Amino acid sequence: MRMAIGMDIGGTNTKFVLAAEDGTVLSSFQRPTLGVNSKNKEEIVPLLVKSLKEFIAKDRTQAAIGSSALAGIGIGIAGLIDRRNGTVLQSPNITAINGAPLRSIFEQEFKLPIVIENDANIYAYGEKWVGAGKNFNNFVVLTLGTGLGGGYIYNGRLFEGPLEIGHMTIVPNGRYCPCGSYGCLESYASGRAIIDRAVSSLEKGTESLLMKCCEGNIYKITPETVFKNALDGDSLSREIYREAGQFLGMGIANLINLLGIEAVIIGGGLLGAWDLLVEEIKKESIKRALKHLASDVQIIKSELTKDAGSIGAAGLLFSKITEADSCIDLSAN
Repeated sequence: MRMAIGMDIGGTNTKFVLAAEDGTVLSSFQRPTLGVNSKNKEEIVPLLVKSLKEFIAKDRTQAAIGSSALAGIGIGIAGLIDRRNGTVLQSPNITAINGAPLRSIFEQEFKLPIVIENDANIYAYGEKWVGAGKNFNNFVVLTLGTGLGGGYIYNGRLFEGPLEIGHMTIVPNGRYCPCGSYGCLESYASGRAIIDRAVSSLEKGTESLLMKCCEGNIYKITPETVFKNALDGDSLSREIYREAGQFLGMGIANLINLLGIEAVIIGGGLLGAWDLLVEEIKKESIKRALKHLASDVQIIKSELTKDAGSIGAAGLLFSKITEADSCIDLSAN
């Protein structure tokens, strides 16, 4: 039985799993992604290498690896990926890693095959491998967290492109987005968008139970704060989530019209608010997408609510190794 390590580098934490070839997670680990605000590649990359070594040194991981072959390491990170050279062109959360030759560094350090991919793409691959996408050949995964990411499975395979769904323009001349543009979907449907909407409304004097939260400091409001108050019947909080669902539905309608997908799988840190979002998502997407394309599209929850990215990274590593093993040198014939 072969095994692979999956590594999901997030803006706050880096998660690791050791997974078997059937998708079983044998061991997991998490460490803060230190040095996020640093602009020095010489600081952040050694910290990531050190964290991986700590995971490998764990008793359960070491014992499992010792009993079988370790096929390699899959790594996911938010941003634009140069797959040919194994580098991150631009990461919105960890700017220090931009341009760093990650693949070659990890290959030299661990003497194993390394795959580097966008974090939403590895999430999508994980859903196809062992999650809610097992029975679909064409689907999109949306990851709702601080931002909004997207991955695409086409004909059963991962689409290896940017697919920056969060940065499709949804409102001309709309809200400013950290990417530098305006009116991006991420600015209306993400954790950051929920916080911004709540704070701006309170600053304008909108009455809400949110004013009593966080010891009166509205700038400490989180998406979870808004969610809890929505469940308590707060009108503003419910409106914020209704609006986020509506904009997600618009974005999904665009994806249905463009890609002809069978399903949209939604995951990420905001999945706990599913019941507040799903009705508006479905209503808006059906209203705006072409009828014959939208009629059979399923909008469902992710099945990989824990370690989804790192599981997908391990799965993608297995896929790439299998592809390499099956290649035939036609020039020899």
